[in-house]
Amino acid sequence: MKRLSGKALSYRAFGVALLPTIMTIYSTTAFQPHIGNSRHMQQHQQKTIDPTFVLNLAPNGDFDFEKWSTSTKETVARTDSSASIVSDLSLGRRSLQHTLNVDSSTPLSEIQRRPWIVGHRGCLYDELENTREGFMKSADMGADAVELDVFLLKCGTLIVFHGGGADENPGHLLDYCGVNKGILELTYAEALELTFNPNYSEFGCPASKTLSGWIPTLEQVLIDAKESGLHVKVELKGPGTVEPTLEVVERLDMTSQCSYASFDKDRIAHLRRLRPDKLGYPTGALFNDVPQDYIEQAERAGATEIHLRYDTCTKDTVSDVHQAGFGSMAWFRGPIGMASDCQERFWDVGNEDESMYDLLLRTGVQQMCVNRPDVLVRYRQKILATYSNEDLVVMSDPQPMFNTTMAH
Repeated sequence: MKRLSGKALSYRAFGVALLPTIMTIYSTTAFQPHIGNSRHMQQHQQKTIDPTFVLNLAPNGDFDFEKWSTSTKETVARTDSSASIVSDLSLGRRSLQHTLNVDSSTPLSEIQRRPWIVGHRGCLYDELENTREGFMKSADMGADAVELDVFLLKCGTLIVFHGGGADENPGHLLDYCGVNKGILELTYAEALELTFNPNYSEFGCPASKTLSGWIPTLEQVLIDAKESGLHVKVELKGPGTVEPTLEVVERLDMTSQCSYASFDKDRIAHLRRLRPDKLGYPTGALFNDVPQDYIEQAERAGATEIHLRYDTCTKDTVSDVHQAGFGSMAWFRGPIGMASDCQERFWDVGNEDESMYDLLLRTGVQQMCVNRPDVLVRYRQKILATYSNEDLVVMSDPQPMFNTTMAH
């Protein structure tokens, strides 16, 4: 999607370029202004948008509100929901570009290295999340790495699984499998008997894939990755996962092919005490929001990377991360969270389409953990084909981001 930069942004061009995105989002969903959660969304009266409204709203399609006549502004005020869309966009609200503080006119060739593409739980719109099939398909798509979640079951088996629940009580099974207990209460034999819920919105893949899915062990997934060459980013999701994860990685001689991360900073600090070698054992400090002392937290944990939720991954924050000597990664929310963000918060991009990924690339972030790795792979190929051979050498540097320049 073509964008213009600077304070003198032409809202006419912006509106025309944005129209397909608005129509995509709002042709299938109701517009519900200023709604903060799903309960309110269900209670709010549904409003739809006229597809011709955005282009016919202002005289000659001019989206500079200051130039509008009084009569046009009065028309806007009477149009309610549709006016809110254009007004919020014109003021920089509900804009991911504004949130990330990026300049859309900067040539992407200025990025020093190509971004690493990490499949979030695999490729969860094509295969069930955290499955062998999803990870292998990510490799086939051209992803550089996959991210997965591990739990240690009471029988001593390390499994790859996400589940519901808060960070304090992860791995709950109610939404995932219709069972009102946590994954940590099961043995692996019992876990293999679980059936995934095909109606759960967090599963973006076809229902047939959900119904046929099963929970793999970490060792099974690592053996597949060893054969494909795919890098594995292991999120230490559950308690007691550090030592057994290191054991299986080292036993399979895959130290150079794995890295580790956790929202629990004590967990990665424990790994660092066990394995002081930062080059051999890269770790990422995961953040949902960005606290004021996030760099200090990462330093105390001995992390080599800082992983930020995509919408907190501003250009300035990424710069601060790099200046502090850390590698960077933007992680994207699951399907429910991303759908909510695109419906309620960000109207200048689609749900993990090229326009969204383009904005994240412009922050300078080094790795992107995405739900649609195939889309980002194709966009990266398109970018590489755009620039000169000299630019391609810079852009296609395949080395991972956690390298000697980032270790400290």
